[in-house]
Amino acid sequence: MKIIYFIIYLSLKIYKKTTKISHNITWKNKIKKLIKTKGAKKLTNTQIAEIRSYYDKYKMRDVSTEWHRFYFSGNNSFAANYVPENLFYIDIEPRLNKSIYFPSLSDKNLLDRLFPKVRQPETVLKNINGFFYANGRPITFEKALSLADTEDRLVIKPTLESGGGKNVMLFSSKKGVTTKNLKLTDVFLSYGEDFIIQKEVKQHVLMKSLNPTSLNTLRIMTYLNENNVDVLSTIVRIGRKGSSTDNATTGGISCGIQKNGQFNALGYQLSGNSFSQTDSGVKFEEVRLEFIEKVFETVKELHHKAAFFRLISWDLAINDEEQIVLIEYNVMGQGINSHQLNNGPVLSPLLKTLAI
Repeated sequence: MKIIYFIIYLSLKIYKKTTKISHNITWKNKIKKLIKTKGAKKLTNTQIAEIRSYYDKYKMRDVSTEWHRFYFSGNNSFAANYVPENLFYIDIEPRLNKSIYFPSLSDKNLLDRLFPKVRQPETVLKNINGFFYANGRPITFEKALSLADTEDRLVIKPTLESGGGKNVMLFSSKKGVTTKNLKLTDVFLSYGEDFIIQKEVKQHVLMKSLNPTSLNTLRIMTYLNENNVDVLSTIVRIGRKGSSTDNATTGGISCGIQKNGQFNALGYQLSGNSFSQTDSGVKFEEVRLEFIEKVFETVKELHHKAAFFRLISWDLAINDEEQIVLIEYNVMGQGINSHQLNNGPVLSPLLKTLAI
């Protein structure tokens, strides 16, 4: 029996090692492509030595300095304590968030049950494992179609593995035909199972001014540190002209927000390209959110309801009555590049987890 346990233990060790090597190759190729596209300038020997010295404290002597190079080329702000993507995804995030709870507890169909006290988009219907529900009660396929056959603007999206705005569609429907010129039946069939349909959020006038065609959201990363919830970084995500989504992966722009609600002077795409204003002509440096303190209070309260994840990225909208609306929360594969491009090495407090 001891031999069997040893074989299982050894197999797991080999699996983890090979997986880590494979993932490191993936991120090595990614940063190589980003640097080539960006045309990133090289770091000086002094800067590289500073990075090495900083990570020596964590007994890490093989940390890639290429991510530091990318951030520095994007925002012209060098820091030794930037967190490389591969280090974050392979070593830090899995230590902070229990993967056993993912993806079940990140299912968007459970969001209203996990966080019942915060406002969320009005849900028209849910599809859970192929079954349709409305107001918590099972309904037929035909009833689901009739509920979605409305001229109200609706949003349909997958509830599992739907990061980056993947397969999110804004539509309305009349007599079974959507504004996308698709039959509503075919839309349902294309999503299959595990999706949700909600009414469009009517957003705050200031947030809408950033880009009128997309729901522009706040992305806030919080860290459950002992008994406190720390806000590590806040950015606003803004869609491009004509786009219905604000996601960086679809070309959107993000801009850092300071503790007092003031926007930074520059915003960034994931490529590292910088912008001083939105496509609608709003200059970032002229924007300040008066309600930011209320937003911080909300995410801190929410995080205590989800302590099985120590690190969470919250996506929040602000509606036309200046109320906070929870869109979703992210616990695995959280994007960190937008945070560090916009706000610098704000994730460095997470490095202490490497010593755990």
